[in-house]
Amino acid sequence: MKNEILAKLSKYCIMIFLPIAIFLLMLQTFAFNVEFYMSKFDEFETTEIIKIDEANLKSITVNMIDYLQSERDDLEMLSVINGRMEEVFGEREKEHMKDVKLLFDNGIIIRNVSVIITLASLIYLFFKNKSNVIFSAILKSSIVSLGLISILLALVKIDFFKYFTYFHEIFFTNDLWLLDPKTDVLIQMLPLEFFISISTSVVLWFSAIMLFSTLLSLYKVKKQKIKSS
Repeated sequence: MKNEILAKLSKYCIMIFLPIAIFLLMLQTFAFNVEFYMSKFDEFETTEIIKIDEANLKSITVNMIDYLQSERDDLEMLSVINGRMEEVFGEREKEHMKDVKLLFDNGIIIRNVSVIITLASLIYLFFKNKSNVIFSAILKSSIVSLGLISILLALVKIDFFKYFTYFHEIFFTNDLWLLDPKTDVLIQMLPLEFFISISTSVVLWFSAIMLFSTLLSLYKVKKQKIKSS
């Protein structure tokens, strides 16, 4: 009886925490990828908008990512912008990035906890010879995740700005995220188009992994049913 309860609990843990771990891993992979940023800066002609050269823009980006990963304490930095040496980010931008960093810190904690719970559940079921439960959990989790992410993608494609605004109103308790694109470097670096692009990339990669998981687990479940019949 105890083993059955633990097996069922492990199954639900896999169904819940596996997609969370994968989604956050994809998000952080893109969010901390300097080359992704640089490719988007080139696409959106960011150097021309900010009036900064590519080397300085890359240095700012590296420092910003280091800050989000707790590898530097602040965003105090100088750079040549429009021919003058000046502070890159204003106080409002730096205060907003403190809120963003807190979100990333919490996201990393949730990712790590999700990975630990998922691995513990997988290991328990494996040593209890319940591979059928493992693949059943992954199959159900993947199908549900694909359904939810498809709805999210549809909503984003219909009106990204609307749901981007909802996101900020839910996760931020102030209006520091409302920056001026004429004067604030942060929003000039990361305009709405950037967030559309990174969101689409994360969703597509997550969907691809979930689709692969669905097909693999479906194959395994069917194979096990044939063996048992």
